Amino acid sequence: MTEPLDVAASPQSESPRDDAREKPTIVRAGSLAGRAVVMVWGVSVLYHVVLFVAMYLLPWLADMARDGSDAPPPFTSIEGAVDQPVTSLTPSPRADSKPELTERERLEFKPKQFQSMDAMTSSPRDELRILGIGTGGGDLGERSFAMPLGGGGPDFFGLGGQARGARKIVYVVDRSGSMLNTFGGVVKELKESIGALRRTQRFHVIFFNSGAALENPPRRMVSAIQAHKRAAFQFFDTITPMGDTDPRPAMRRAFAVEPDLIYFLTDGEFDAHAESMFKMLEKMNRRRQVRIFTIAYVEQQGAAVLERMAREHNGEYRFVSEDEIF
Repeated sequence: MTEPLDVAASPQSESPRDDAREKPTIVRAGSLAGRAVVMVWGVSVLYHVVLFVAMYLLPWLADMARDGSDAPPPFTSIEGAVDQPVTSLTPSPRADSKPELTERERLEFKPKQFQSMDAMTSSPRDELRILGIGTGGGDLGERSFAMPLGGGGPDFFGLGGQARGARKIVYVVDRSGSMLNTFGGVVKELKESIGALRRTQRFHVIFFNSGAALENPPRRMVSAIQAHKRAAFQFFDTITPMGDTDPRPAMRRAFAVEPDLIYFLTDGEFDAHAESMFKMLEKMNRRRQVRIFTIAYVEQQGAAVLERMAREHNGEYRFVSEDEIF
């Protein structure tokens, strides 16, 4: 006879069938967890891809926006009835309206009548004397200076009006002992002549006697500006006439600075040096590019030599009497 089983004493062991039921449940739970992780990673990757695409796409879109060819066409305005639209970009001109003037036409001055400069000149004189003012402007002290009008040539004791193209002028002036009593008149005329020179002109001054020539301190051509004029005037006031007369060294220096015009002034004769003087001038001025204007000052002892010098070198001669300077 078989003994009954003690259920309480011997617990019932799990059957293989029950194990089989529980294991598939565990496998399905792990599969769902893996899918969730994959889905999260996929969303993250997709987000980053979209972000990177947007970062690279935005500059391209900005370039397209700046390009006028990709810009949308401008809006037009509709005028009139809806069933008969009229497209207009600019207002149509009226038949009775005058065209607007351009900026250049508004500023352009068109006088109806012109007046010649000769008619506007109030004085028929060729030069104007202005107290203390030369052509370069500025105050030069208590002297009056000749200011030529109409682009005339230089003026020294009334000579030079025919030399309108002269731009480089040299004054060669006698300072021998015979000039002692009349030298002040020469200095006065020198200052007036140089004071009237234009800024575009140049000048140099050489004083001569039987010794070495005395030149304006730069010893070269200087422009006729106020500073150079003042310096020259101060130099003139230091000259004291003395000695005999020999103009040849001074004339050599005058040609060395390449002038257009030479003023030569003396009160005496220099017959002993006349022929050598003419030969020297012929050699230095063979083409007559330099004009020589001569002045017999107070005395006419050397008038014949001075007249010949002026005649042979396309210049003019003049005698200046004592009455004209005092």
